[in-house]
Amino acid sequence: MSDRKYWESLLEPGILAVVGAGGKTTVVSKLGAVAISLERPVVVTTTTKMGSEQVAPWNPYYGDDLTLGENHIEQQLAQGRMGSWFQSVAGHKVLGLDPELLDRVQERHPDWSIIIEADGAKTKWLKAPKPHEPVIPTNTVTTIAVVNMQVLGKPLTEDYVHRIEEVQAIMGIPLGDRITPEGVARLLGHDNGIFQYAQRKRIVFCTGCDTVDSTVVDAFLRALQSLSLHKVVLANGYRENCCIQRILTWQ
Repeated sequence: MSDRKYWESLLEPGILAVVGAGGKTTVVSKLGAVAISLERPVVVTTTTKMGSEQVAPWNPYYGDDLTLGENHIEQQLAQGRMGSWFQSVAGHKVLGLDPELLDRVQERHPDWSIIIEADGAKTKWLKAPKPHEPVIPTNTVTTIAVVNMQVLGKPLTEDYVHRIEEVQAIMGIPLGDRITPEGVARLLGHDNGIFQYAQRKRIVFCTGCDTVDSTVVDAFLRALQSLSLHKVVLANGYRENCCIQRILTWQ
């Protein structure tokens, strides 16, 4: 399959929530761009925060008025553009929408793909969520957990890890020890790990596969064998240059 076909296979009507660390915005923006190239209705938003300069080119609607927001999105889609909707701007960040509002939008527009950045990671490559994170709407059809493969082999330090004490507790290793494929798999499989509050299908999206040896990727795939997943995506590159190399079906 081509890169475009791989991205297309991840798109579906309904809410897709993107969580984890080390490439969430890349996945969100690429899915939105591919949907528009396929002339499919798509909305990009967040339930947490995103960079205001990052989303400005998408011509977002700001506010929580359902009718005004829908009208703006429909106008964007009619012009062949990606819909984008946020609550407000606060400095260099945009604030996200309430999950209940997004559930209502999905119910009113079941043919739309609503792609949500549902987690924050302070630009780190790995994290464990707070008790209220990720913020995932009830109607979410797929939860995509981003794992940056560059973190494998790195020391468990705050240089690479957000909420390090929680990550350490789940992985069960001392601070400073090397992060292993098995440790990240435990973080994915734990009730309070990366997939906390995940809805329906679970996909692991591995970014940065071209930055590590193939033996590291193979070891990570072996570590994931015991997890209940829908798919595992292996991707190279960053931002608009992110290309999917393989998608493995788990179930």
